[in-house]
Amino acid sequence: MTSDASSDRPPVVRASDADREATVTRLQTAVGEGRIDLHEFGERAGAAYAAVSTAELDALVADLPADAPPPVEIVGTRMPETMTSVFGDIRVEGTAYVPRQASTVFGDVRLDLRNLRTDADRIELVLGTVFGDVDVIVAEGVDAELSGWTVFGDKKTQLAPVPRLAGTPRVVVRARTLFGDLRLRSLAPGESASRWRAVMERLAQRHLPPPTPPPPPSLP
Repeated sequence: MTSDASSDRPPVVRASDADREATVTRLQTAVGEGRIDLHEFGERAGAAYAAVSTAELDALVADLPADAPPPVEIVGTRMPETMTSVFGDIRVEGTAYVPRQASTVFGDVRLDLRNLRTDADRIELVLGTVFGDVDVIVAEGVDAELSGWTVFGDKKTQLAPVPRLAGTPRVVVRARTLFGDLRLRSLAPGESASRWRAVMERLAQRHLPPPTPPPPPSLP
C-alpha cells in the first residue's frame, strides 16, 4: 500500500494584499537599517508584489529580524494605520484619521493635518523615506515637535509663534530619511502648502505682477 506523499505537505495559503504590503514594509525597514541595499530591495519588493502564497512572502524575509510592524488593517473607508509605497509619494490631508506609520522608497511623505479633527490629546507619527522628503503641516497654534535623523538632507521646524489653540492635540513626529529633508511647519487655513503657489497668491492679493523667472542658461 502506497501513501500519498502530497498529503504530508503543508497546505498552500493564498497571500492577501495586506500580507504583501506588510512584507514590503519589513523590507523598507531593512533598507533603513542597512541590512539590504536598494538593488536587493527592488528585487525582493517586486517578488513580494508578485507572490501568490504566504510561503513565498516568508522566504523573502526569512533572513531578516522577526520584529516586523503589524500588517495593514483596512476597515471600510477608514484610513489604514500603516501606509507604504514604492516609487511613489504618500500624501494625506487629515480630517478624521491619519496614518500612524508611513514610509516610501523613491518618494515623498506629506501629511497636511490642518483639517484634522480628533479628541486625542497626543498623536504620534512614525514616518520615513529613502530618496525623498518628509513634510508634516499643522495648523497655526497646534503644538508639535520633530525628532529623528536624516542623511544628506536638512531638518527644519517652522512653527508660527502664536498662542496655542485650545482643544488641539500635541503632534509628535518621529521621522528619518536617506537623501532627503525632514520638515515640520505650520500654515494658516487655506494657505497653499506649495511655496511658489503661496508667493503667487500673496502677489495676487496685493495686485502686484508676478516675478519674472530667470532666463534659461545659454548653450555654449
